[in-house]
Amino acid sequence: MAVKGCVFVSAIGLSLSPLRAAEPIEQQGYYLDWVPYHQLTVEQRKSTKGMCQGLYVHPDIIAQPNHEITARKASYEADGQVILEGDVKADTANGFLTAEQATVSADRTQISASGHVVVRQSSGLIYGQSGILNNNTKTFDLKKAEYLIFQNNARGVAQRMHRTDEGLVIIDNGSYTSCTPGDNSWQLVGSEIELDHESGFGTARHARLELADVPVFYWPYLRFPIDDRRHTGLLMPAFSVGGEGVEEYKQSLYLNLAPNYDATLTPHWYQERGTHLGTEWRYLLPENHYGMITYDFLESDPLYENKKRELFAYEAKGYLADNWIYRIDYAHASDDDYFHAFEANFDDANTEALDQLAETQYRQGNWHYIARLQGFQELDSDLADADREYYKLPELQANYASGNAALSYGSRNQAVWFERDIHDGSGYTGSVNPNTGEISWGSDLTAQRTHLEPYLSYRADALWGYSQLDLRGGYSQYALEGQPDDISDRQQRFTTTFALDSGLLFERDMDAFGKGYIQTLEPRVKLVYAPTEDQHDIPLFDTSEYDFDRNQLFRDTRFSGIDRQGDLQKLALGITSRFIDDTSGREVLNLSLGQAFYAQERTVTLSADPQSELDYQHTRLVSPLVAAVSYYPLDWLTLDVSTQWNTDNTLFFLEKRESKIVGNHPSGVSFLLRHTKSYTDCSLNFSCAEGSGESYEETADLGLIAPLSTNWRAFGVIRRDIEQGRHLERIAGVEYESCCWSVRLARHQYYKGDDYDDPGAFDNSVRIELLLKGFGGIGQGEPYKRAAGFIPGFRAGY
Repeated sequence: MAVKGCVFVSAIGLSLSPLRAAEPIEQQGYYLDWVPYHQLTVEQRKSTKGMCQGLYVHPDIIAQPNHEITARKASYEADGQVILEGDVKADTANGFLTAEQATVSADRTQISASGHVVVRQSSGLIYGQSGILNNNTKTFDLKKAEYLIFQNNARGVAQRMHRTDEGLVIIDNGSYTSCTPGDNSWQLVGSEIELDHESGFGTARHARLELADVPVFYWPYLRFPIDDRRHTGLLMPAFSVGGEGVEEYKQSLYLNLAPNYDATLTPHWYQERGTHLGTEWRYLLPENHYGMITYDFLESDPLYENKKRELFAYEAKGYLADNWIYRIDYAHASDDDYFHAFEANFDDANTEALDQLAETQYRQGNWHYIARLQGFQELDSDLADADREYYKLPELQANYASGNAALSYGSRNQAVWFERDIHDGSGYTGSVNPNTGEISWGSDLTAQRTHLEPYLSYRADALWGYSQLDLRGGYSQYALEGQPDDISDRQQRFTTTFALDSGLLFERDMDAFGKGYIQTLEPRVKLVYAPTEDQHDIPLFDTSEYDFDRNQLFRDTRFSGIDRQGDLQKLALGITSRFIDDTSGREVLNLSLGQAFYAQERTVTLSADPQSELDYQHTRLVSPLVAAVSYYPLDWLTLDVSTQWNTDNTLFFLEKRESKIVGNHPSGVSFLLRHTKSYTDCSLNFSCAEGSGESYEETADLGLIAPLSTNWRAFGVIRRDIEQGRHLERIAGVEYESCCWSVRLARHQYYKGDDYDDPGAFDNSVRIELLLKGFGGIGQGEPYKRAAGFIPGFRAGY
């Protein structure tokens, strides 16, 4: 029986909740859901960043309570089949199908379609000449197909494309690419490509990689990721090109051993050194235990007297119980020059020390307990063992804190045992100079330090300002061993610190340049009193003195550790004014000024000589005058200037200045320009050696990226020591980015270490990185990671 006209077929035995396009994109004339750029909305155009000639816009999917099929004509066959012709639309449990003709099986579980077949599912879209959909097995089989996968916008063509009972999508004699329709900048072509969305992997047999339709590589068998999950397999290689060709080549193998642990093996070939092997193992155990073990080695380095060079590192953290955590951060290198030889970026190559730390922390009520073992491997070949840092073996803390928003009190308490090993014969015996009393502590000195520091703080806040009173006392006791004969093995000290900090807040409305602003005026005053007590007979273990800067202006201590305390009587004055846009609430301008005045010279220093001559920073009674300006004229532009002037010996003599301009323009131009200059003490008190001129340090940093066209960008970084007249680091590169691939080329020059006269310390290499989006990439990314630290908005990776 045949029925003409628009017909409706329902209750045909289809099952499960269907997905249906509210208005199929293909009916709007957009093939593969690809909407040309000129038809996009303003917001959609922004998302393309101008690099793509359009955008995939998928229609909304609406769940239908009942399955249905419509067609212009339907014929009901004797065997139960239904033959549909003309504008066939089928809403099934296996997706939404349109075709010119279709046949519904007698048991209503399968549809065979032909003529401009389109199958839309929640995961993708397929066009074909003919095909079969099975609603029970959720399988399909289409001939001469073209497909789009929504998850990663990968597309391709196939002589045949089918989905198996196991959920595998098989592409026979087909292609795979992330490029937009009509663009075959790159594609993977294979006799069979298998996409396993369950595992997140694709495999290809007899596969070739084509760039601009030109074959460039062949694999008999290739396995590649199709999502962001971790998979066992070769990672993309990295290499470095220099004046003598390929200087380095690195190929990593990732092993996904189990859901909770994995490993990476990285052979790294160096033209002049041989093959260096890097290994990394990571684990994640129940109860939030995470760890990573690294072991890298080169069995014999011809550039290092054929010695074995190696690095071991272990990081771990986790919970032992509620409120009880632990952390391990341990690393050891075979030699002080290891990172100079094997690290390919400025920061890592100039690593100065490696942490060797194990600690656990426990919180119970108001108490916070810490137990720590801590040491360092200082990577300085000129440093003797007798001059290296002390280990803390162990450090125990029991800290108490209580109170409320207004009143808080507690005590910071610790006991530390300091040890040091001498292996290079640099040990020496301590002594006391009979004439000056200067103490040379000797290399055999060890100690146990106990420190108790109760404190009390009261703060009152109001709409117009605040006041805060801080009181604390610090009692320290040292039990020494191996000290000079004339020094007692027991040293102790008690200091107190009083600090009163107050600030006011005034606001007013004002108009300037035709706009309304809220201006604030925020004066601040802080009084600090910590009496002076001679401490030259207390050894230094983990203490240094702060350099003066904006942060130091309102600190109530001069030292970063416990071995020196007190000796600070100052009055610090400051004022800040902010200008806030009355309409947007955005801060446009921030002005601040501050200075500290000292009641006396600071005689407590890091020196062990009671008669040592104080330098200028300790004798001056007026701190530098600190001024800072932050100006935000536009949403994308910031100007910062911080200056310290000397008003003690002369009127407004520059001590230190840092100027910084940061821009991140919507056009794609981003930049950072930073300049710093600071004078040494001899310039400030006019005591520099005759003929030496002013003594100062001056550096400048510039980072810039600018579009050359829609897809091309140039970028560069320059770090220069102006006073010495030399570059510290330079990066110059270009990058091209399209919708589906990008390439970067950069020259990276920098010094490893601080010996600028050593030609071997200068690294000069060319790095290239090619990324095929949705497939992988090759090349080394170190210059790009480095550039990201100096160029606002620059991406180290895609």
